[in-house]
Amino acid sequence: MCGIAGLMSTDNAAPAMTVLDAMADALAHRGPDGHGTYAHADVAMVQTRLAIIDLHTGDQPLFAPAHGAMDYNNDAELALVANGEIYNYVELRAARPGIDFRTASDCETALYLYREQGIDFAEHLRGMYAIAIHDPVEQTLTLARDPFGIKPLYYGLTEDGFAFASEAQALLKAGLALPKISPTKRDELLALQFTTAPKPCSTDLPRAARRNIGGEGRAHRQPQDHRRATAGATEKRNRSRGTPPFR
Repeated sequence: MCGIAGLMSTDNAAPAMTVLDAMADALAHRGPDGHGTYAHADVAMVQTRLAIIDLHTGDQPLFAPAHGAMDYNNDAELALVANGEIYNYVELRAARPGIDFRTASDCETALYLYREQGIDFAEHLRGMYAIAIHDPVEQTLTLARDPFGIKPLYYGLTEDGFAFASEAQALLKAGLALPKISPTKRDELLALQFTTAPKPCSTDLPRAARRNIGGEGRAHRQPQDHRRATAGATEKRNRSRGTPPFR
């Protein structure tokens, strides 16, 4: 169990690191083995790590050259923070013999899938995960969550921009959302022991959903300057096992 959180401003200003620090403190219990911070232009992200795979080189954020870049540099470098485990990462690595992976982390494969597939990269992942990737070339922040929501991911829109975190309480403690309870979702939780997407009990904090929100299984959040923050994952049906889609 790790924790991730991040901010993206709508006015090109650097996000307030005090707010990011407050979210990191709220997620410290999820990651006692490490704390990694990323800040570039109008995006900042953090991960608190529980080290399981790649104990020596798997600290996050993880980086890869952006699409079209020949080498690593700060202005053309994808950055990833993640919570989860990619079960098929060995096969994904083996299918890309020309890539010089910098770590043994299972999550590094997601960066190169993003380079190849864009925001459809998560369709090729098997596992449980919540992932955030910043692409400074495209000026996008993309979130993906496993289809069943095993790894939680919450997001919110504020006057200053877009924020996400592994736990709703991180956004609340950072002052990015109000602890307002939806009576309808409260009753759902008591009756079903879960709430239906996209919102949990809080009226302010949607979860990154598996369902189709905004088209093709992704929820699109458009900052004021028309750069894109994308939250979501692919809705898909496993026909070989007869798994029904969410409705």
